Amino acid sequence: MLETTVTQITEATVETLRTEVAEATGRAYGAERAYGIKLCSVLPEFWYKTEHQDKGEDAKKVHAEKKALFTELKKVEHTNPSTVWARVRKYAQEHAEPKTPDADGVIAPTEAPVGARQNRSLTLRLVEELTTLYKATKNADSLSDKERQAQTHITSALIAMGVDVATID
Repeated sequence: MLETTVTQITEATVETLRTEVAEATGRAYGAERAYGIKLCSVLPEFWYKTEHQDKGEDAKKVHAEKKALFTELKKVEHTNPSTVWARVRKYAQEHAEPKTPDADGVIAPTEAPVGARQNRSLTLRLVEELTTLYKATKNADSLSDKERQAQTHITSALIAMGVDVATID
């Protein structure tokens, strides 16, 4: 007679696995925080503000460290090393630029944390994007009739936004 063994997941097994996940997450959090803080002592000042497109000797050191971390994370088949790097940068910034409460105990808002998405106001977005379009049409070798009409409207929109188009390079 052939015996079949079936492993049943019990409440205790689920609880054990849940605990293991929490403990692993805690270890990862602690390791990421310690790593970010240590990098503050070995990389250039404000290293955590270095973006991927930055150049220069200081940026090269940061990019080399980032690459080394990504290599290690890929060895353990981590699927998104950039999220780990973003957290490490955030923890480093929190360490290097601690928020201090004012006299009333309120922590004043500062610039957005590293890696945070910056929300632009609608006015700023309109001015920036219209300016980009204005420059594109101004620098074009030739414009079709439709493009020339669009350029007229873009110019009018910039003026309506309070921009002196004569100051746009």
